Amino acid sequence: MKRLSKNIIALFLYSLTSTSSALDLSETMDLAQQYDTTFQAAYANYLATIEASSQSTSAILPQIGFNAFYQRGETETEKSGVTTTSDNNSDGYSLNLNQVIFNKAVFDNLDQGDAIAAKALADFESAKQDTIVRVVTAYFNVLTAIDTLETASAEKKAIGKQLEQSKERFNVGLSAITDVKEQQASYDISVADEIIALNNLSNNREALRVIINVYPDDLEIARPEIPLAIPEPMDINAWQEKSLQTNYSLLAAKYAVDATQSAYDGSKGGHYPTLGLNASYGVVNSDDRNFSGIPIPANENTDAKVILSLDIPIYSGGLTSSTVRQKLSELNQSKALHEQEKRKTIALARSAYLSLEADIAQVKARKQAVISTQTSLDATLAGYDAGTRTSVDVLLSQRLLYSSQRDYSAARHTYITDSLELKRVAGTLAINDVDEINKWLIPRPKNDTQTKQQ
Repeated sequence: MKRLSKNIIALFLYSLTSTSSALDLSETMDLAQQYDTTFQAAYANYLATIEASSQSTSAILPQIGFNAFYQRGETETEKSGVTTTSDNNSDGYSLNLNQVIFNKAVFDNLDQGDAIAAKALADFESAKQDTIVRVVTAYFNVLTAIDTLETASAEKKAIGKQLEQSKERFNVGLSAITDVKEQQASYDISVADEIIALNNLSNNREALRVIINVYPDDLEIARPEIPLAIPEPMDINAWQEKSLQTNYSLLAAKYAVDATQSAYDGSKGGHYPTLGLNASYGVVNSDDRNFSGIPIPANENTDAKVILSLDIPIYSGGLTSSTVRQKLSELNQSKALHEQEKRKTIALARSAYLSLEADIAQVKARKQAVISTQTSLDATLAGYDAGTRTSVDVLLSQRLLYSSQRDYSAARHTYITDSLELKRVAGTLAINDVDEINKWLIPRPKNDTQTKQQ
């Protein structure tokens, strides 16, 4: 109930602030940590799995039990045709202790429990990093979809202006009907593209809402200038080695091998003798009674004993040998999966490094493209003022500028997500990285064309 109240308060406070300010990346991550079901399931699985260590440890600790009874009964005795009845009442209690002294299977299971707990922690750390990447990717997918919609709208506007001019020229006999038909076809395509872009934006917003449980109407955008941090060290092999040491998915696969190795060693315990200690103390109180006419007075019996038991297995119908073979196959499977994860980690580390290098070059190139198209638009506007360019020329230049701005934004978004992906593969990604990226975000300008569509 207390947690529910906190969640309700958080939603209420967000509803008060969302109308006046855009949702930034850190706030989005906070919502994901509260409401993302994938993350919650991973956390619950972690809590459940780490109990394996406690369960395996409990097997070597003393097992203590207490039992008490209270009996009320009646006994009938028939002798020489005479039936006598007497009470048969008693009560008592017993205390038992069992302690493992030697059991190879139990001892090997201790290491298995520790390995399972370590694997659970590695899996959870991997899930936390995956959550960061999923949230950031979904966040910037929405921003990229907004840019795509803006560009589609600008293209439709430019083509629509061309269509109007073609119709006017046709009406005064300055152009053929084929020009009108071609422009109409282009305009119809642009309308369809805008519809697709709008639907894509809705789908990306819904994808983000699935994670944060809040509809992202307005998000902060990346600044035009963001720092392009070159991977340090600038050595792809160094990042590969780092990933082989600290990648959490690879660590989880390693701990899985350790767990199955312990299970395999423990399965051999069925061939070994076991030694155990049992200590018990019991008291039984019986009321006086009559047995076959003979009175039996009330008595108290005390039973205290210590037993050291040795159990030597001789033959179990082949169960132990079959179990050993089964655990060996499971060990070989986990080793193969570990090798598979190792190769996958190497490929991901190298790919992420190369992608980030390419992203940096692409961001710079896209930035230059924006400068060039802006210069081209300025020249076209000057020509329009001088009467040497038409309004269609201006719209086409604006269309190119919008496209280059969209590509520049998309390149920055890709750089941001790929920079996190490299850290995720290397196992160094943390929430602080999200906070750092959040410093690069700014509210969307009020005169933005997309603001009207929101």
